[in-house]
Amino acid sequence: MTREELKAQIEELMRQYADEEIDGATYAERMMELTTSARDENDDD
Repeated sequence: MTREELKAQIEELMRQYADEEIDGATYAERMMELTTSARDENDDD
């Protein structure tokens, strides 16, 4: 995942939370998954 892709996914997640499509717990869980997967992908380089 590129930096731009990660940024876009985080922005979408923030939008969903702001629009109350997801709750705080879901937001936190998905944010953790995004940042962890991005970090793991970068560790492989």
